Amino acid sequence: MNMFVYSEPFICSFCHTKQEQKQTHADRGAERELNMIKIDCYSCSWNGLYNDYKKHLQRQHSYLQCNDCHEHFFSINLYEEHRQEICQYRSIPCELPGCTGLIKSSEMRTHYLSDQHQALIHKIITEYIASKKHLVNKANCLTATSNVVSGMEKEPIAVQESVNILSPGVEILPNDSMRDNILLDNDSTMTFHFIKHSNEMNLPFSIYSSQFKTSTFGYNFMLRICSTIISGNENQEYLSIYITLLRGEFDQILLYPFPYNIYLCLCDQSKQKKHIVSMIKPDANLLSFVRPTSEKNNEVGIIKYCPLKLLKDVKSNYLKDGIFFIRIFIDFMNTGSNPF
Repeated sequence: MNMFVYSEPFICSFCHTKQEQKQTHADRGAERELNMIKIDCYSCSWNGLYNDYKKHLQRQHSYLQCNDCHEHFFSINLYEEHRQEICQYRSIPCELPGCTGLIKSSEMRTHYLSDQHQALIHKIITEYIASKKHLVNKANCLTATSNVVSGMEKEPIAVQESVNILSPGVEILPNDSMRDNILLDNDSTMTFHFIKHSNEMNLPFSIYSSQFKTSTFGYNFMLRICSTIISGNENQEYLSIYITLLRGEFDQILLYPFPYNIYLCLCDQSKQKKHIVSMIKPDANLLSFVRPTSEKNNEVGIIKYCPLKLLKDVKSNYLKDGIFFIRIFIDFMNTGSNPF
């Protein structure tokens, strides 16, 4: 006759070792005999019944204390199990890659719903979508060039840029050593400020922004802002904005030709918020948007972004205290709407 009943794996409450199967004696007499056994404490002069021994250990020899919930333990096995798996106040890392910091176990569900966690999920999903080759088929709908870009290549006008006239006028934003660390914000935007006083607008200028990335593993870009004189019956001055696609470390996993609409915004610094916004719609046939084979591709942009007089005016809402702002937004989700 089989005297034992087998059940699932368990941890012995006395020695705290894991057993593959628990053997429960079918005869209650064994349990009664254990309760009658007298035991001497391993650490003090106490002796008593087996049934009271565990209570004695918990009261007199609980030297181990959890730093988070302050519960005491007499067994190192119970203590470690509590610290690693049970304590609701223990701090554990979030398993999402790139999500740093330690979070209390009881607060992990709240952390999952936090803006920081959700923004990181959004960025990971965006990069995942951008890296998939099957999206090349969707890029076919972007083959039509915007009127702004087409006009730039076909318009029969003579363009005289200041960079060809006055090379000392070329400037680069400071903090070049930080270029590789500049990323788009969580809303896929980046804002640059350019210093140029209104009286300096009468001289030709060309200013480069710092290099920036769309994400840690994303595309590399750089802006150029310059003054442009259009020759004709009357010389007309415009603010021109160009963008250049640079070679990056992760180009092999990114989608090319670059397929996403790029919005450029000259910010109105008054309460009227009359921003000047234009869009560059990538053309798969332009070399400017293919995967860079050298340090950078040819720049592409908008020659007649806005009349330069909007910045020259001493009462300008776009240039205040010698500073104007250019914001850039890359429409990774193909919303097709003006974000500004």
